[in-house]
Amino acid sequence: MSITPSQQEALLQFHAITNSADVESDRALLERVGWDVQRAIQAKYDGDDTVDPPQSEPSPSSSRSPISPRPLEPLEVDDSLQGPNPPNGRKPASFVLYPIFNRVFAIISYPITVSLSVFAFIFRLLRLPFPRFNTATLRFNFFGATPQARPRRPPRPGNPADAAERWIRELEDETGAISVTRAAASATGVDLNSDDTLRRRDRGEGRGRLLPDFWVGSYESALKTAQKDAKPMCVILTCEEHDDTAEFKRSVLTDPDLVRVLTDNDFIVWGGDVRDNEAHQTSLKLSATTFPFVAFIALHPRSGSRTASGPSSPPQLCVLSRHEGSPTSVTSATTLHNHITNTLLPRVTPILTRVKNEIRSRKQEQELIAQQDRAYKEAERRDREKMERRQAEERRKQEEEAELRRLEREKISKVEQREAWRLWKRKTLPAEPTASEKAIRIVVRMPNGERLTKRFRPTESVEDLYAAVDVCFLSRDEDATAPSIAPVGYTHEYEFCLATSYPRKEIELSSETLGSVDILKGGGNLVVEMKAGLGLEESEESDQE
Repeated sequence: MSITPSQQEALLQFHAITNSADVESDRALLERVGWDVQRAIQAKYDGDDTVDPPQSEPSPSSSRSPISPRPLEPLEVDDSLQGPNPPNGRKPASFVLYPIFNRVFAIISYPITVSLSVFAFIFRLLRLPFPRFNTATLRFNFFGATPQARPRRPPRPGNPADAAERWIRELEDETGAISVTRAAASATGVDLNSDDTLRRRDRGEGRGRLLPDFWVGSYESALKTAQKDAKPMCVILTCEEHDDTAEFKRSVLTDPDLVRVLTDNDFIVWGGDVRDNEAHQTSLKLSATTFPFVAFIALHPRSGSRTASGPSSPPQLCVLSRHEGSPTSVTSATTLHNHITNTLLPRVTPILTRVKNEIRSRKQEQELIAQQDRAYKEAERRDREKMERRQAEERRKQEEEAELRRLEREKISKVEQREAWRLWKRKTLPAEPTASEKAIRIVVRMPNGERLTKRFRPTESVEDLYAAVDVCFLSRDEDATAPSIAPVGYTHEYEFCLATSYPRKEIELSSETLGSVDILKGGGNLVVEMKAGLGLEESEESDQE
């Protein structure tokens, strides 16, 4: 099937960029993507041969209609503000002969390449700027190919952060400059943004010149940060196979005025070489066809977003300007600096200021809500601790009251059991001996001063003497209520001791008979001595009753 002239042009352009020799597979790939060269290149380098065709093929009349903003995916950059991209011209036929002459020229230029590599190594050890010569660029120019064409080699795979770090390190080696942040860390007490410092670095005085702080990471992460923090973004793409790359790095990226304006206005600067996969994908997204390439991206209201019924929708990331070409004109430091100060900043500063104020207001509201939550939780914690202390105090009081009631019950029970034991003991004590029986007369003085005279048989024990004295503490005299048995589970303890008055000698409680105790076998006078704190109050209460 024959193809149209535009499709033939697309096929030639695809061959020139990818240096592919398989015409049939390339044609099939272009047919699957609707003859979209950019999508075909991306699918070729990604190794994806199953690309879905576009939904509809634009008609020639639609290409002449005014461009309307296309719907954006999250973090997709709107480039509708730039208008349609300039069409790519037909590539010269010298690309067909390029692979043959490339090998011949590589053999001829090999000694020059080795010499330049040695000089570059020496200059880098001395940290001196050295221009990077690329024989591939020379071959492009020699055989008539445009130096602004895309690199023909597939992009190098790898981690975006590693690729960015490698590109920054190579840039520092080539220019002898360091980033503003690294310079500030290595030079304490020096104002690196002052005019004098930047002019001296521009003249080559000191250790070197300054570079902007490049973002170390992927292009998508830089976009997310620019959107989240409402910062302008500068994208720089280079290609080592172009003659203008070395001059662009030395004269533009290290320009003190450009570095100052990017640093002072808090630009997120992301850069890379299109030989790396991340930078190559970025060049496809931004439709970069000529290198060096500089694009400025920032939040901007989308055209047609304001409605009659309400305010405009939130701003989205848009490509505000593109600059691609020679560093002596389109991408020169003066051109970029004037564009930033005179066009870009006046255009985006009010929008970014408004967005930052909104972000600041949201953060303040969130902080206020967080403070209120913390205050509420703190008050709730204090109230809970207060309630817990009050409950603990109430439990302690309840436990003390319960313990007091238990002790009172035990005391009452013990008194009742002691009273019952005394009634039982008085009922079971042996009667005093008759006048005809031999007896031992003992006089006992009670704690209240009352004297009791008791007569005991010599065969009665000392314990019977104690029991006879103990029953005298009874508050009741009725024997009718006396139990017939001793209280169950009760062990009686005597709360007093008996002793002679002078010389004092305590009569120990025992089962010995009174007749066997020398001090008692002839009778005597004894004193009731209450044990410490036991029975004295009860005795007095009994006496009062």
